[in-house]
Amino acid sequence: TPLAAPRNFKLPFIAATAILIIAAIYTSVLIMRQQTSLQAVSRYNVTWLLSQAAMELARLESVVGTLAVPGNTTHKDDVQLWLDIVYNRVQLFDSGEVAEFIRSSQESLASGNEFRRVIDEIQSLVDSLGQPENVGLIITKLTQLHPKLVRLAAAGNARGTELVNADLAQLSYLHWLFSALLAGLILCSFTLIAVLFWHNRLLGKAHQEVNGLVTNLKLTSNELSAANRRERQAMTEVRLQNQILQARDTELITQNARFDAALNNMSQALCMADANQQLIVCNVRFLELFELSPGVVQPGTLVADVFRIIAAVGRYDPNLIDGLCEQQQALVSSHSPGKFLQELPNGPALSISHQPMAGGGWVATYEDVTENRHAEARIRFMAHHDKLTSLPNRVHFHDRMADMLNEPSHSNERVAVLYLDLDYFKNVNDTLGHPAGDALLEAVADRLRQCVRDSDVVARLGGDEFAVLQRSVDQPAQAESLAQRIVERLRAPYDLNGHQAIVGVSVGIDIAAKRDTTPEMLMKNADMALYRAKAAGRGTYRFFVPEMDALMQGRRTMELDLREALGRNELEVYYQPIFDLAAGRVMGFEALLRWQHATIGMISPAQFVPLAEELGLINAIGEWTLQQACIDAMSWPSEIKVAVNLSAVQFHGEKLVQIVKDALEHSGLPPHRLELEVTETVLLQDNKKTLLILHRLREMGLRIALDDFGTGYASLSYLRSFPFDKLKIDQSFVREMATRPDCQVIVNSVADLASQLGIRTTAEGVETAEQLTWIRQAGCSEAQGYYFDMPQPKTLIRRWFAEVPETPFSGFPSEGGCNEKYALGLEHELDDKAAAVVS
Repeated sequence: TPLAAPRNFKLPFIAATAILIIAAIYTSVLIMRQQTSLQAVSRYNVTWLLSQAAMELARLESVVGTLAVPGNTTHKDDVQLWLDIVYNRVQLFDSGEVAEFIRSSQESLASGNEFRRVIDEIQSLVDSLGQPENVGLIITKLTQLHPKLVRLAAAGNARGTELVNADLAQLSYLHWLFSALLAGLILCSFTLIAVLFWHNRLLGKAHQEVNGLVTNLKLTSNELSAANRRERQAMTEVRLQNQILQARDTELITQNARFDAALNNMSQALCMADANQQLIVCNVRFLELFELSPGVVQPGTLVADVFRIIAAVGRYDPNLIDGLCEQQQALVSSHSPGKFLQELPNGPALSISHQPMAGGGWVATYEDVTENRHAEARIRFMAHHDKLTSLPNRVHFHDRMADMLNEPSHSNERVAVLYLDLDYFKNVNDTLGHPAGDALLEAVADRLRQCVRDSDVVARLGGDEFAVLQRSVDQPAQAESLAQRIVERLRAPYDLNGHQAIVGVSVGIDIAAKRDTTPEMLMKNADMALYRAKAAGRGTYRFFVPEMDALMQGRRTMELDLREALGRNELEVYYQPIFDLAAGRVMGFEALLRWQHATIGMISPAQFVPLAEELGLINAIGEWTLQQACIDAMSWPSEIKVAVNLSAVQFHGEKLVQIVKDALEHSGLPPHRLELEVTETVLLQDNKKTLLILHRLREMGLRIALDDFGTGYASLSYLRSFPFDKLKIDQSFVREMATRPDCQVIVNSVADLASQLGIRTTAEGVETAEQLTWIRQAGCSEAQGYYFDMPQPKTLIRRWFAEVPETPFSGFPSEGGCNEKYALGLEHELDDKAAAVVS
C-alpha cells in the first residue's frame, strides 16, 4: 500500500542516498585531485624560466663581447638593459616552483647561488665599464657561468618532463575512475527510477534528484574536458618553449658566425692572447699581413713563438719585429693600454694598438702604414719645398731664418741673407719655351747647391727668385765671397736640350746686425739691395745700406707723383728729327715723352716709363701721348711724319686699334703720316694676338717699325711673321762701328737684308760724322741721333720746317742742328740727371 511503501523502500532509498552522498564526496575529492594535477602543470614554468635566463645571459654576453671589437657602436646603456633583465630572472629563482626545484639538489642550489653572486659582481663591473679591463673580465665571468646555467635549465627541463609524464598517468587514472563512478551513478539512478516508478508519491522527488545528479555529472564532464584542454595547452607551451630554445641556439650560432665574419673582414690584423701569453685567436688579416700559412699558428701557441715565426718568414725586417715585441712586452708587463708606431728609416712601418684584458690577457691590432707614412712624408716635403727644384720654398726659408735669428749663437756670429734674381730669364722662357725655362731653373738650383756649405740654406722663393741663408762668424766677408761664387757660377752657359742659354744673376745682401732683427726686415733690406744691384747693370751684387731705404721711399714718392702727373700737365711730348739720308732732309720726328717734375725737374723716360708700366698707368699715358703727337703733327708740313712708340702693355687689352682710330679722327692726321714703333717684347708675349692687332693697324694705312732691331733672340723670325715697313738698328751697334768690326758687319748685314726685303732702315744713336759715314756706306735709309739734334719741345723744332733744304745736304749739322761736342755734352748731362733721379 502507499503507506507501507515508504517503509518498504526506506532502506533502499537510504542506501541509494548514501551512495549518492559518498559519490558526491568522492567526486569532490576527485575534483580537488584534478585541480592539484592541473596546478602541477604550472611547475613546467621552471623549464621556461631557466631556459629564458640562459638565453638572456647569452644575449648579455654577446652585447658585452661587441665592446671588445674596435669601431663598435654599443653603449653602456645597452649592457645595463640586458643586465637588468638577467637580474629579474635571478629574483624569480627565489620564489615558486623555481625555488623548490633549485633546492631539490645540492648542484642546482650551488648553481643558483653562483648565478646570483656572479650577477652581483657583474653589476659592479658595469658601473665602471669605462675601465678597458672590465669588458674582458665580464666576458670571462659570463663565459664561465653560461654552461652551468645551461645545465641547470636542462635539468629543469628533464624534471619537468618526468612530472608531465606522471601527471598524465594520474589524469588517465582519474578519467577511468570517474567514468566508472559515473556508470555506477547512472545504474543507481535507474534503480531509483525503477523503485520510484512503483511509487507515484516518491517519483517526482526521485526524478528531481536524478536530474540534479545528471546536471552535476554534466558539469563534472565539462570540467574534465576543460582540464584536458588545459593539459593540451600546457603541452603546446612546453613544445613552444623547446622551439624557442632551439631558435636561441640557432641565433647564438648565427651570432658566432657573424662575429667570425666581422673578425676576418677587419682592415686591421688582430691577435688575442690569454694570461699565459698563449694565442687565443687571430684573424685572417693577421695571417695575410705577416704572410703566415693558416696552419702555422694555432690557438694555444705561445705568442713569442708566433713572432719568431713571423721574423723567420722575412716579410718584415727582423729588427722591426724585435722592436715591436719589446715595446708590446713592456705594455703586457705593465698591464696598460698603448698605441705605438714601429718603423725603420726609409723602410716599412707598423702601427700597433695594444689593449689588456681582464685576467692578464690582451688583444692587439696591427696595421701596415708604410704607404701612409711615405705619403705623409711627401706631403710634408711638398708643403715646405719647391716642386720643380726640390729646394725649400718661401715658407720653409722664412721659418729657417726665424730659427737662425732666435738660436743662441756666439757673440760674433751673424746671419746673412742673399736675395737672388736671374737676369734675362724671361727671354729664355719666351724664346725657348717654358719647359726650357723649367730646365734652366733646375740647373740653377743645382749650381747653387754646389756654391754653398751644408749648413747654408738655399731656397726658391718663386719664379726666378732664389735666396741663400748663411750663418758665419766672418761676416760680411763670407757673404761677399759666396755672392762672388754665385755670380760667377751662374753666368756660365747652360745647355738646354741642345740650345745654349746664358743668364746672369743679381744679388742683394743684408746681414742681421741686431738681435731684434726680424725675417721680414732682412728680406726687405735684401730686396732693396737687389734692386740696387739691378740698377747697377745686373750681374753683380750689392750690400744693403741705410741710404737704400731712403731711395725706396723716394721711389714710392715718385709712384704717387706719377699717378697725378697727367692731371697736373707735367707730361710733355718732345720730338727728335729723323733724317732721310738719300733726300738729305728731315722726313719725320720721333715723339719722346718727358716728365717735367714740379720739384725734381726733368725725369728721363727710362726712369718713369717702366714704372708706369708696372703701375698700370701706361695705357692712359700712351693714349694721351698718341693723341698729342697726332695733334702736333697736323701743324707740320704735310710730308713730315711722326713716329710714336707703343708699349707692350698696350697690346694686352682690346682697345688699342680703336684708340689709334680715335687719335687720327680727332686730330685729322692722315694715316700714312703716322708711324708706330714696337719692340720685340711686343711680339714675344702673345704672338698670334699681337700679329692680328698689327695687321689691323697696317690695314688702316699706318706704317709699322720694329725698334731696337738686333738685340733680341729671334729677330729674323719676326721679319717672316710680319711685313714691317722699317727696321731701326739699335744704337749700341751704331756707336761702336768705328771701334768694333763685328758691329760694322751687323749694321751692314741688317741694312743689306732690309734692302733686299724692301724694308727701310733707320740707324739710331748717330753722334759723330764718322758714324754718319759708316751708316751711309752700310746703306741705311735714315739716321737719328744727337749729331743732328737732341729731342726738343714742339715749339723749338719749327726751325727745321723753315729751312728744309731743297737738295741733299752735304754735311751735318745744319743751321738748326747741334754740333758733335754739344750733342755729346748734352747726352752726358741727361745721363747725370737720370742718375740723380735713381739716387
